[in-house]
Amino acid sequence: MSTPSRRLRLLAFLFLVPLGLMLYALLQDGRVHWALSDEQQMRDWIVAAVKDPAHLLPIHHRLTGGHVGAESIVPYMQKEIARIVQDHGWLTLRGGLAHLAELCALAAALTGVALLTKLKYDALRSMRSQDYMLQHLTKAWRGVTQLIFLDVALLVAGVSLCLLYEMAWAYSHWDRGGAMALLFTLPLWGVLTGGVLVLRSIRKRLAPLEAPAIGLLGRELPREHAPGLWRWVDGIARKANVPSPDHIVVGVDRSWFVTSSPVFLQSAQAPLLGHTLYIPLTYASAMSQDEAAAVVGHELGHFASGDTKKGSQLSSLFHSVRSRIHTLLEDNDSDTLLVGPGIWVSLYFLEQFDHAFHHWSRRQELAADEVGARVAGARMFAIALLRVCALSELIDLLLASPQTRNVVQALNIHLGQHALPLSPHTLEHRVEHPFDTHPPTLQRVHHLKVALDDDLLRQASRPASEADSQWFNQLLTEKTHAA
Repeated sequence: MSTPSRRLRLLAFLFLVPLGLMLYALLQDGRVHWALSDEQQMRDWIVAAVKDPAHLLPIHHRLTGGHVGAESIVPYMQKEIARIVQDHGWLTLRGGLAHLAELCALAAALTGVALLTKLKYDALRSMRSQDYMLQHLTKAWRGVTQLIFLDVALLVAGVSLCLLYEMAWAYSHWDRGGAMALLFTLPLWGVLTGGVLVLRSIRKRLAPLEAPAIGLLGRELPREHAPGLWRWVDGIARKANVPSPDHIVVGVDRSWFVTSSPVFLQSAQAPLLGHTLYIPLTYASAMSQDEAAAVVGHELGHFASGDTKKGSQLSSLFHSVRSRIHTLLEDNDSDTLLVGPGIWVSLYFLEQFDHAFHHWSRRQELAADEVGARVAGARMFAIALLRVCALSELIDLLLASPQTRNVVQALNIHLGQHALPLSPHTLEHRVEHPFDTHPPTLQRVHHLKVALDDDLLRQASRPASEADSQWFNQLLTEKTHAA
């Protein structure tokens, strides 16, 4: 379903459903007033009949359907008045229930207004301040889930009050077909059951955000096991004037990245805490050491200053929101009314904050690009960036192929015989990252003020050399030399 369609469904749920409840409650309230009005009108007719008995003839058939003689019309009305008087207590109760249902409907509509207003306000403030977004994203999510829960709870309460009204009417009119009238309350029971299920779905699926974490298929390389690799990374960190990572993990199924979120490795008992650098063997085996150093400098640059560190934290947090919403969508193939409100409000939340997140993510990536350029030069970083983008397309194909047994070996064989294609699509490519949404590659190259000439493209797309495939292993074997 398209985004505009979901937005319309959310607006309809927030305002048309309360409107329908309001109209039904007003109808119930009207039934109370009509009964009291009939009582007063019959009293007035009896007083008028004392003065002029002919006054009752025009209303004889309308009141009795001709089943009561004209001479019995006054006793008939007195009997009806006595019945209504006897029902005054129930009328008062039903009137109170109807008024409460009206208030619930009005409160639900106002809650919808508050929900949309809060989202708009928080999104606008987040666009102006990264600190505000970082501090209020979790609060905004919690506030939205509480408001949508309150909205549905008010609707459920309103429907319950309307149902109690009908049951009270049936009980007070039991001797005049009240039992049969209960059959007409079945739709209300269905709506009430659906509302309770919606409440359960919202509470279960729109739970508070958990601390951002990432699961990896990879192996940690501690300092004592890979001192050569760590000396190389520490040298890059010193040159770029950025912190060294706390952990280095190698794997094959992702691109380069760093994260400050807990990292869960398949073979580890406890998560890795602090700053973790992920080095993909696939990319490292197809890039020169200088290109890899430029990329590592960029990744460590995410912790170069308070702003970039905040950006990394914000990316992790926003990823948690995205993951929660995507899980919600995967668990529910259709936007039925039972699960729809949770989906609709979640997607509206994501839509409101997505623009602000992309704004700050773009600034974070461009700032980290400048750190990567300090390590190996702007031109070398541009070559590395283009090569990573081109490699990502090829690596994705190899990982998806059932014929691939060893992706690193298959990649080296392919790159030993072929150059990397650099298409216009590659220049618009966004390097995949577990958390961030990167700007297009072409925009990043232009930001570095590097000319996208033929020589740059030729170096970025060159076939892999023997040195490209060996430098990383040489760093790992330095521990043997040190021993």
